[in-house]
Amino acid sequence: MAPNTERVPSMKDLAIISDPKTIKVLMEPTRAKILFKYLVNGSMTVKQLADALGKNPGTILHHIEKLKKAGLVVQERTEQTVTGIVQRYYRATAREYRLGLSELMHADEGVAKFAEDRLRSMVRALSVYGIEIPEQDMDAAVEILRKLLERENEVSADVPIVNEEEYHALPESTRRDASRIVRRFVLEQDSRYKTLRERWVRFLTKHKR
Repeated sequence: MAPNTERVPSMKDLAIISDPKTIKVLMEPTRAKILFKYLVNGSMTVKQLADALGKNPGTILHHIEKLKKAGLVVQERTEQTVTGIVQRYYRATAREYRLGLSELMHADEGVAKFAEDRLRSMVRALSVYGIEIPEQDMDAAVEILRKLLERENEVSADVPIVNEEEYHALPESTRRDASRIVRRFVLEQDSRYKTLRERWVRFLTKHKR
């Protein structure tokens, strides 16, 4: 039987996650793996996901429903097998997701701490590249980085795909490369981003060993 081709929302190139409830959905390891390891790369059925993850199909369906409710997954199509079984294929709503850390830092205590810790770990990790941020400058570093990432997310998430058919016909590696080039291009055109980036570079240069 011919597949069901009911129209579903187009897959975004990039989506920003800024809702604390959505973050909590993704804090469950199996759901995070379903989304980031599998469904951002293509559509799969519950049975295929269950086999890949070594889980019960009922458990996977429960996680899929949670992801659908959060707007992270959609049912892309259905196909009926020769035996009459209807297979439902699910995919992510975007090819890449980023955390809106700025919004999350103003959420409830648990999510806000997660966002704060994520930024601080980014800053501390710079030490392996010879950029040592002392504790007395940590708050300043986190604030600059927060604003920089916030603006980068705003600009990058607003990049339109004007030819979806051609976009989806490209190999995955080509799509990712083209996406990086275009995002960098639009960021370089944004005066707010450039100002924040220059401020961040000056800050890092000051602390480079």
